[in-house]
Amino acid sequence: MRRWFSLRLLLLLSGCFGAGLSCTDDSSSAGAGSSSDTNGGSTSSSDGGSSGDTSGGHTGTTGTTGTTDTTNGENSTGTAETGSTDSDSDSSESETRSTDSTSEETTGGLKVSECEGWEAEHPEWIFCDDFEAGGPLVAEGRYFEHGGGEGDFELAEGVGVGESRAMQTNFAQGQVEAGNLKLSFGRNPNSYMNTGIRPDEDFREIWYRLYLRNQDGWTGDPAKLSRATVFSSADDWSQAMVAHFWGDKAEHLAIDPVSCVVDGQVVCEGYNDFPNMNWLGQQSGPTALFSTAESGKWRCIEAHVRLDDPGQANGVQEFWIDGELEARGEELEFVGSYGDFAINAVFIENYWNSGSVQAQQRWFDNVVVSTEAIGCL
Repeated sequence: MRRWFSLRLLLLLSGCFGAGLSCTDDSSSAGAGSSSDTNGGSTSSSDGGSSGDTSGGHTGTTGTTGTTDTTNGENSTGTAETGSTDSDSDSSESETRSTDSTSEETTGGLKVSECEGWEAEHPEWIFCDDFEAGGPLVAEGRYFEHGGGEGDFELAEGVGVGESRAMQTNFAQGQVEAGNLKLSFGRNPNSYMNTGIRPDEDFREIWYRLYLRNQDGWTGDPAKLSRATVFSSADDWSQAMVAHFWGDKAEHLAIDPVSCVVDGQVVCEGYNDFPNMNWLGQQSGPTALFSTAESGKWRCIEAHVRLDDPGQANGVQEFWIDGELEARGEELEFVGSYGDFAINAVFIENYWNSGSVQAQQRWFDNVVVSTEAIGCL
Protein backbone atom coordinates (compact mmCIF):
# COMPACT_ATOMS: atom_id res chain seq x y z
CA MET A 1 0.00 0.00 0.00
CA ARG A 2 2.78 2.44 0.92
CA ARG A 3 4.62 1.75 -2.37
CA TRP A 4 1.38 2.27 -4.35
CA PHE A 5 0.67 5.58 -2.60
CA SER A 6 4.24 6.84 -3.19
CA LEU A 7 4.06 5.92 -6.86
CA ARG A 8 0.73 7.74 -7.29
CA LEU A 9 2.06 10.85 -5.56
CA LEU A 10 5.16 10.83 -7.76
CA LEU A 11 3.04 10.59 -10.94
CA LEU A 12 0.78 13.44 -9.78
CA LEU A 13 3.68 15.79 -9.08
CA SER A 14 5.36 14.86 -12.34
CA GLY A 15 2.17 15.76 -14.24
CA CYS A 16 1.86 19.23 -12.62
CA PHE A 17 5.42 20.36 -13.06
CA GLY A 18 5.95 18.66 -16.40
CA ALA A 19 3.06 20.68 -17.83
CA GLY A 20 4.48 23.95 -16.48
CA LEU A 21 1.61 24.30 -14.00
CA SER A 22 1.55 25.39 -10.41
CA CYS A 23 0.44 22.54 -8.12
CA THR A 24 -1.23 25.01 -5.77
CA ASP A 25 -4.69 26.60 -5.56
CA ASP A 26 -5.00 28.41 -8.94
CA SER A 27 -6.70 31.39 -7.31
CA SER A 28 -3.20 32.51 -6.28
CA SER A 29 -1.81 32.50 -9.81
CA ALA A 30 -3.73 35.53 -11.16
CA GLY A 31 -1.29 38.14 -12.46
CA ALA A 32 -1.09 40.89 -9.89
CA GLY A 33 -1.37 44.38 -11.32
CA SER A 34 -2.26 43.27 -14.84
CA SER A 35 -4.77 45.33 -16.79
CA SER A 36 -8.22 43.80 -17.08
CA ASP A 37 -9.46 46.48 -19.45
CA THR A 38 -8.36 46.30 -23.07
CA ASN A 39 -10.77 48.86 -24.48
CA GLY A 40 -10.14 52.15 -22.79
CA GLY A 41 -7.30 52.33 -20.30
CA SER A 42 -6.54 50.99 -16.86
CA THR A 43 -7.87 52.56 -13.69
CA SER A 44 -4.62 53.36 -11.94
CA SER A 45 -1.47 55.27 -12.74
CA SER A 46 1.99 55.48 -11.26
CA ASP A 47 3.18 58.10 -13.73
CA GLY A 48 1.39 61.27 -12.73
CA GLY A 49 -1.94 60.62 -11.09
CA SER A 50 -3.90 60.51 -14.30
CA SER A 51 -7.62 59.93 -14.20
CA GLY A 52 -8.94 56.46 -14.85
CA ASP A 53 -12.19 57.80 -16.30
CA THR A 54 -12.06 57.16 -20.03
CA SER A 55 -15.64 58.19 -20.68
CA GLY A 56 -14.91 61.89 -20.62
CA GLY A 57 -16.38 62.64 -17.20
CA HIS A 58 -13.95 65.41 -16.38
CA THR A 59 -14.35 67.26 -13.12
CA GLY A 60 -13.01 70.33 -11.38
CA THR A 61 -13.26 74.10 -11.54
CA THR A 62 -12.14 76.68 -14.01
CA GLY A 63 -9.06 78.80 -13.70
CA THR A 64 -8.67 82.53 -13.63
CA THR A 65 -8.89 85.03 -16.44
CA GLY A 66 -5.62 86.50 -17.64
CA THR A 67 -4.64 89.09 -20.19
CA THR A 68 -4.51 88.53 -23.91
CA ASP A 69 -1.00 88.53 -25.33
CA THR A 70 -1.27 89.35 -29.01
CA THR A 71 2.49 89.12 -29.46
CA ASN A 72 2.74 85.55 -28.25
CA GLY A 73 3.32 84.17 -31.72
CA GLU A 74 6.10 82.74 -33.82
CA ASN A 75 7.06 84.01 -37.24
CA SER A 76 4.04 83.93 -39.53
CA THR A 77 3.97 82.54 -43.04
CA GLY A 78 1.30 82.97 -45.66
CA THR A 79 2.08 80.54 -48.45
CA ALA A 80 1.08 76.98 -49.16
CA GLU A 81 4.53 75.96 -50.28
CA THR A 82 6.09 72.90 -48.72
CA GLY A 83 7.95 73.21 -45.45
CA SER A 84 10.03 70.69 -43.54
CA THR A 85 8.63 67.43 -44.92
CA ASP A 86 11.59 65.15 -44.31
CA SER A 87 9.93 61.75 -44.62
CA ASP A 88 12.81 59.87 -43.02
CA SER A 89 12.68 61.83 -39.79
CA ASP A 90 11.80 58.67 -37.85
CA SER A 91 15.16 57.22 -36.88
CA SER A 92 13.58 53.84 -36.10
CA GLU A 93 11.73 53.34 -39.37
CA SER A 94 12.24 49.59 -39.51
CA GLU A 95 10.71 48.96 -36.09
CA THR A 96 7.11 47.75 -35.81
CA ARG A 97 4.68 47.70 -32.92
CA SER A 98 3.93 44.53 -30.97
CA THR A 99 1.32 42.28 -32.58
CA ASP A 100 0.22 40.56 -29.38
CA SER A 101 -3.53 40.27 -29.86
CA THR A 102 -4.31 39.17 -26.31
CA SER A 103 -3.67 42.48 -24.54
CA GLU A 104 -2.07 45.84 -25.00
CA GLU A 105 1.35 46.44 -23.52
CA THR A 106 1.11 47.80 -19.98
CA THR A 107 3.65 49.03 -17.48
CA GLY A 108 2.74 49.81 -13.91
CA GLY A 109 -0.98 49.76 -14.76
CA LEU A 110 -0.66 52.35 -17.57
CA LYS A 111 -1.18 51.36 -21.19
CA VAL A 112 1.73 52.46 -23.32
CA SER A 113 0.30 51.13 -26.58
CA GLU A 114 -3.31 52.21 -27.08
CA CYS A 115 -3.29 52.70 -30.85
CA GLU A 116 -3.17 49.07 -31.98
CA GLY A 117 -6.49 48.54 -33.79
CA TRP A 118 -7.91 51.85 -32.57
CA GLU A 119 -10.08 52.38 -35.67
CA ALA A 120 -12.29 49.41 -34.78
CA GLU A 121 -12.13 49.87 -31.02
CA HIS A 122 -12.73 53.64 -31.01
CA PRO A 123 -14.75 54.71 -34.07
CA GLU A 124 -15.21 58.11 -32.39
CA TRP A 125 -11.48 58.78 -32.65
CA ILE A 126 -10.12 60.69 -35.62
CA PHE A 127 -6.42 60.00 -35.00
CA CYS A 128 -4.20 58.07 -32.59
CA ASP A 129 -0.41 58.01 -32.20
CA ASP A 130 1.38 56.39 -29.27
CA PHE A 131 4.66 56.50 -31.26
CA GLU A 132 5.11 52.74 -30.98
CA ALA A 133 4.68 52.17 -34.73
CA GLY A 134 7.57 52.22 -37.15
CA GLY A 135 7.69 54.29 -40.31
CA PRO A 136 8.16 57.98 -41.00
CA LEU A 137 6.32 60.66 -39.04
CA VAL A 138 5.40 62.49 -42.23
CA ALA A 139 3.27 60.00 -44.11
CA GLU A 140 -0.21 59.09 -45.30
CA GLY A 141 -2.51 58.94 -42.29
CA ARG A 142 0.03 60.73 -40.10
CA TYR A 143 1.50 64.26 -39.89
CA PHE A 144 1.95 66.57 -42.87
CA GLU A 145 4.96 68.30 -41.31
CA HIS A 146 7.60 67.44 -38.74
CA GLY A 147 9.53 70.62 -38.04
CA GLY A 148 12.70 71.41 -36.19
CA GLY A 149 16.45 71.09 -36.62
CA GLU A 150 18.23 67.76 -36.49
CA GLY A 151 17.85 66.24 -33.03
CA ASP A 152 15.53 68.98 -31.72
CA PHE A 153 12.30 66.97 -31.74
CA GLU A 154 12.73 63.28 -32.48
CA LEU A 155 11.48 59.85 -31.51
CA ALA A 156 13.35 58.35 -28.57
CA GLU A 157 13.30 54.95 -26.92
CA GLY A 158 12.45 54.32 -23.27
CA VAL A 159 11.39 57.88 -22.42
CA GLY A 160 7.63 57.62 -22.95
CA VAL A 161 4.74 56.58 -20.75
CA GLY A 162 5.77 53.32 -19.08
CA GLU A 163 9.26 53.65 -20.62
CA SER A 164 7.83 53.35 -24.13
CA ARG A 165 8.75 55.37 -27.22
CA ALA A 166 7.87 59.07 -27.28
CA MET A 167 8.72 62.34 -28.96
CA GLN A 168 11.65 64.01 -27.21
CA THR A 169 12.22 67.77 -27.29
CA ASN A 170 15.77 69.00 -26.76
CA PHE A 171 15.97 72.71 -25.92
CA ALA A 172 19.44 74.26 -25.89
CA GLN A 173 19.89 77.31 -23.69
CA GLY A 174 18.41 80.30 -25.49
CA GLN A 175 16.75 78.16 -28.19
CA VAL A 176 13.42 79.48 -29.51
CA GLU A 177 12.17 76.89 -32.02
CA ALA A 178 12.65 73.24 -31.12
CA GLY A 179 10.33 71.50 -33.54
CA ASN A 180 6.68 70.64 -34.06
CA LEU A 181 4.24 68.10 -35.45
CA LYS A 182 1.46 69.35 -37.73
CA LEU A 183 -1.63 67.19 -38.14
CA SER A 184 -4.46 67.79 -40.62
CA PHE A 185 -7.78 65.95 -40.82
CA GLY A 186 -11.22 66.45 -42.33
CA ARG A 187 -11.92 68.71 -45.29
CA ASN A 188 -9.04 71.07 -45.91
CA PRO A 189 -8.78 73.28 -49.01
CA ASN A 190 -4.98 73.15 -48.93
CA SER A 191 -3.94 69.92 -50.64
CA TYR A 192 -0.41 70.17 -49.19
CA MET A 193 -1.81 69.41 -45.73
CA ASN A 194 -3.93 66.44 -46.78
CA THR A 195 -2.62 63.06 -45.57
CA GLY A 196 -5.89 61.21 -46.04
CA ILE A 197 -7.35 61.41 -42.51
CA ARG A 198 -11.14 61.42 -43.05
CA PRO A 199 -10.74 64.06 -45.78
CA ASP A 200 -14.42 64.32 -46.71
CA GLU A 201 -15.78 65.15 -43.24
CA ASP A 202 -16.30 68.40 -41.34
CA PHE A 203 -15.51 68.47 -37.64
CA ARG A 204 -17.10 71.38 -35.81
CA GLU A 205 -16.26 69.91 -32.42
CA ILE A 206 -13.16 67.97 -31.34
CA TRP A 207 -11.37 66.78 -28.25
CA TYR A 208 -7.66 66.06 -28.29
CA ARG A 209 -5.41 64.63 -25.63
CA LEU A 210 -1.67 64.28 -25.17
CA TYR A 211 0.70 63.28 -22.41
CA LEU A 212 3.48 65.70 -21.44
CA ARG A 213 6.44 65.31 -19.10
CA ASN A 214 8.96 68.06 -18.36
CA GLN A 215 12.33 66.81 -17.18
CA ASP A 216 13.24 66.88 -13.49
CA GLY A 217 14.43 70.39 -12.65
CA TRP A 218 12.52 72.02 -15.52
CA THR A 219 12.74 75.82 -15.38
CA GLY A 220 10.73 78.44 -17.25
CA ASP A 221 7.45 78.83 -19.12
CA PRO A 222 7.63 77.97 -22.83
CA ALA A 223 5.14 79.91 -24.90
CA LYS A 224 3.70 77.26 -27.20
CA LEU A 225 2.19 73.85 -26.58
CA SER A 226 -0.59 73.34 -29.12
CA ARG A 227 -3.41 74.84 -31.16
CA ALA A 228 -6.49 73.74 -33.09
CA THR A 229 -7.46 75.76 -36.14
CA VAL A 230 -9.57 76.09 -39.28
CA PHE A 231 -7.53 76.48 -42.47
CA SER A 232 -9.66 78.22 -45.04
CA SER A 233 -7.65 78.77 -48.22
CA ALA A 234 -6.29 76.60 -51.01
CA ASP A 235 -3.58 79.15 -51.76
CA ASP A 236 -2.02 79.88 -48.38
CA TRP A 237 -2.33 79.16 -44.65
CA SER A 238 -5.13 81.63 -43.91
CA GLN A 239 -7.18 80.74 -40.84
CA ALA A 240 -10.82 81.27 -39.92
CA MET A 241 -10.20 80.72 -36.19
CA VAL A 242 -7.50 79.54 -33.78
CA ALA A 243 -7.88 77.90 -30.39
CA HIS A 244 -4.44 78.69 -28.95
CA PHE A 245 -3.25 76.51 -26.09
CA TRP A 246 -0.06 77.85 -24.56
CA GLY A 247 1.77 79.10 -21.49
CA ASP A 248 0.60 82.24 -19.68
CA LYS A 249 4.14 83.39 -18.73
CA ALA A 250 3.36 82.45 -15.10
CA GLU A 251 3.96 78.67 -15.29
CA HIS A 252 0.33 77.78 -16.15
CA LEU A 253 -1.37 76.61 -19.31
CA ALA A 254 -3.93 78.94 -20.84
CA ILE A 255 -6.55 78.98 -23.55
CA ASP A 256 -6.46 81.97 -25.89
CA PRO A 257 -9.21 81.75 -28.54
CA VAL A 258 -9.21 83.88 -31.69
CA SER A 259 -11.70 84.67 -34.42
CA CYS A 260 -10.64 85.63 -37.92
CA VAL A 261 -14.14 86.11 -39.37
CA VAL A 262 -16.10 89.33 -39.90
CA ASP A 263 -19.60 89.22 -41.40
CA GLY A 264 -19.09 85.64 -42.54
CA GLN A 265 -15.81 86.36 -44.34
CA VAL A 266 -12.29 85.29 -43.34
CA VAL A 267 -10.24 88.45 -42.81
CA CYS A 268 -6.93 86.90 -41.71
CA GLU A 269 -4.51 86.51 -44.61
CA GLY A 270 -1.81 83.90 -44.25
CA TYR A 271 -0.70 82.16 -41.07
CA ASN A 272 -0.65 84.07 -37.76
CA ASP A 273 -2.12 87.27 -39.17
CA PHE A 274 -2.13 88.92 -35.74
CA PRO A 275 -3.29 92.40 -36.85
CA ASN A 276 -6.58 90.95 -38.13
CA MET A 277 -7.24 88.56 -35.24
CA ASN A 278 -10.08 89.21 -32.80
CA TRP A 279 -8.91 87.94 -29.40
CA LEU A 280 -11.80 86.48 -27.40
CA GLY A 281 -10.21 86.35 -23.95
CA GLN A 282 -7.39 84.36 -22.40
CA GLN A 283 -8.00 82.16 -19.37
CA SER A 284 -5.31 80.40 -17.34
CA GLY A 285 -5.59 77.18 -15.38
CA PRO A 286 -4.54 76.92 -11.70
CA THR A 287 -1.94 74.15 -12.12
CA ALA A 288 1.65 75.42 -12.29
CA LEU A 289 2.48 72.90 -14.99
CA PHE A 290 5.80 74.50 -15.93
CA SER A 291 7.09 75.00 -12.39
CA THR A 292 10.12 73.08 -11.15
CA ALA A 293 7.93 71.58 -8.43
CA GLU A 294 5.65 69.97 -11.05
CA SER A 295 8.49 68.64 -13.23
CA GLY A 296 9.38 65.02 -13.79
CA LYS A 297 5.77 63.72 -13.90
CA TRP A 298 3.61 62.58 -16.77
CA ARG A 299 0.51 64.77 -17.05
CA CYS A 300 -2.59 63.93 -19.07
CA ILE A 301 -3.72 67.08 -20.92
CA GLU A 302 -7.01 67.16 -22.82
CA ALA A 303 -8.50 70.05 -24.79
CA HIS A 304 -12.00 70.56 -26.18
CA VAL A 305 -12.94 73.00 -28.94
CA ARG A 306 -16.43 73.56 -30.37
CA LEU A 307 -17.27 76.05 -33.11
CA ASP A 308 -20.25 78.32 -32.65
CA ASP A 309 -23.41 77.77 -34.65
CA PRO A 310 -24.50 80.48 -37.13
CA GLY A 311 -26.17 83.33 -35.28
CA GLN A 312 -25.25 81.98 -31.85
CA ALA A 313 -22.27 82.83 -29.64
CA ASN A 314 -21.99 79.28 -28.27
CA GLY A 315 -18.44 78.27 -29.12
CA VAL A 316 -16.31 76.60 -26.44
CA GLN A 317 -12.64 76.14 -25.61
CA GLU A 318 -11.63 74.33 -22.41
CA PHE A 319 -9.00 71.96 -21.05
CA TRP A 320 -8.29 69.48 -18.29
CA ILE A 321 -5.12 68.24 -16.59
CA ASP A 322 -5.33 64.70 -15.20
CA GLY A 323 -9.11 64.82 -15.55
CA GLU A 324 -9.58 68.07 -13.61
CA LEU A 325 -11.07 71.05 -15.43
CA GLU A 326 -8.54 73.89 -15.58
CA ALA A 327 -10.18 76.61 -17.67
CA ARG A 328 -13.28 77.07 -19.81
CA GLY A 329 -14.15 79.75 -22.32
CA GLU A 330 -17.77 79.71 -23.45
CA GLU A 331 -20.19 81.85 -25.42
CA LEU A 332 -17.39 82.28 -27.96
CA GLU A 333 -18.08 83.54 -31.46
CA PHE A 334 -15.28 81.84 -33.41
CA VAL A 335 -16.68 81.87 -36.96
CA GLY A 336 -20.19 83.38 -36.92
CA SER A 337 -21.99 82.58 -40.16
CA TYR A 338 -18.84 81.25 -41.88
CA GLY A 339 -19.28 77.59 -42.77
CA ASP A 340 -16.99 76.77 -45.68
CA PHE A 341 -14.65 74.65 -43.54
CA ALA A 342 -14.50 73.37 -39.96
CA ILE A 343 -11.71 72.42 -37.54
CA ASN A 344 -9.13 70.67 -39.71
CA ALA A 345 -5.76 70.83 -37.94
CA VAL A 346 -4.05 70.37 -34.59
CA PHE A 347 -0.42 71.31 -34.02
CA ILE A 348 1.98 70.16 -31.28
CA GLU A 349 4.60 72.84 -30.76
CA ASN A 350 7.90 73.63 -29.06
CA TYR A 351 8.23 77.37 -29.53
CA TRP A 352 9.69 79.53 -26.73
CA ASN A 353 9.40 83.20 -27.62
CA SER A 354 12.19 84.38 -25.33
CA GLY A 355 14.31 81.23 -25.63
CA SER A 356 14.78 78.42 -23.12
CA VAL A 357 16.45 79.58 -19.92
CA GLN A 358 18.64 76.45 -19.83
CA ALA A 359 19.37 73.25 -21.73
CA GLN A 360 16.46 70.93 -20.92
CA GLN A 361 14.13 68.30 -22.34
CA ARG A 362 10.45 67.45 -22.43
CA TRP A 363 8.49 64.53 -23.87
CA PHE A 364 5.15 64.00 -25.65
CA ASP A 365 3.26 60.70 -25.87
CA ASN A 366 -0.14 59.12 -26.54
CA VAL A 367 -1.79 61.69 -28.81
CA VAL A 368 -5.48 61.21 -29.64
CA VAL A 369 -7.93 63.41 -31.58
CA SER A 370 -11.60 62.52 -31.22
CA THR A 371 -15.19 63.55 -31.82
CA GLU A 372 -15.99 62.67 -28.19
CA ALA A 373 -14.30 63.19 -24.83
CA ILE A 374 -11.27 60.90 -24.45
CA GLY A 375 -10.12 60.75 -20.83
CA CYS A 376 -6.78 59.59 -19.48
CA LEU A 377 -5.06 56.20 -19.65
